[in-house]
Amino acid sequence: MLDYARRHPELRHREMAWRMVDEDVAYVSPSTVYRILKSADLVCPWRRRTKRRRQEEEKATRPNQRWATDVMQVMIGAGTYFVVNFMDEYSRYVVHFAIAPGMDGITVGTAAQAAIDTLAKGEDGQPVDKPQIRSDNGSGYISKEFKRVLAENGLGHHRIKPHCPEENGLIERMHRTLREELDGEALTNLLEADRVFARVVRRYNEQRLHSALGFLTPADYYRGNPSQRYAARRTKLARARHQRKEKNLELQQRTLPLTAGEGVASD
Repeated sequence: MLDYARRHPELRHREMAWRMVDEDVAYVSPSTVYRILKSADLVCPWRRRTKRRRQEEEKATRPNQRWATDVMQVMIGAGTYFVVNFMDEYSRYVVHFAIAPGMDGITVGTAAQAAIDTLAKGEDGQPVDKPQIRSDNGSGYISKEFKRVLAENGLGHHRIKPHCPEENGLIERMHRTLREELDGEALTNLLEADRVFARVVRRYNEQRLHSALGFLTPADYYRGNPSQRYAARRTKLARARHQRKEKNLELQQRTLPLTAGEGVASD
């Protein structure tokens, strides 16, 4: 475990514990990992952060029930570009992203249509799932082009209150994570930036364990079976505990060799 921790200094103890279980490195609880790392002075400093907790009625309860969308600004070469993201709120899965030189209605509407095209379609060609779209009040999101795309596909639209970005906090937090992943990347041109963003988003969706999802990935919740993953982890931990208990009992209750004069009495 210490060797694994030194090879992955970016991981905190909870994510490290579940990664080791998933990768069959060690089967121990997060509290045990913390205790061992602390004894080796390998625990990252912990900072308490206050955050607004969403009311239960605000939370999505299934995939494609509500999508959040927002635009993040990035520097590519010497120019400013905008990344339009659509994220499923239930799973935190990034459904689609697009890099564009502006954030006008046509750009945002085109990105929205590309995101909607990822949904399964019925016989009438319309999406089977019709997520509600949550956005801020940016120019692209109040444009007639964006409204037309949503109307043509039968999707609803909820705009957050002005000057209340915390209402769109899930995607704001995702943007912060993407920026952390982009730190040190050289976005020299649009083609390179698209490749880097695709790699970063793929890692976010399919590899990075999300604390709000019980340390599973967004893909596990959006397209997979999280209950099955949790059950597999519980099975691994239970088996490991049982094996350790058997080993401890064996060490504590060894049979002593018979001494002279001892043995089975004769008839």
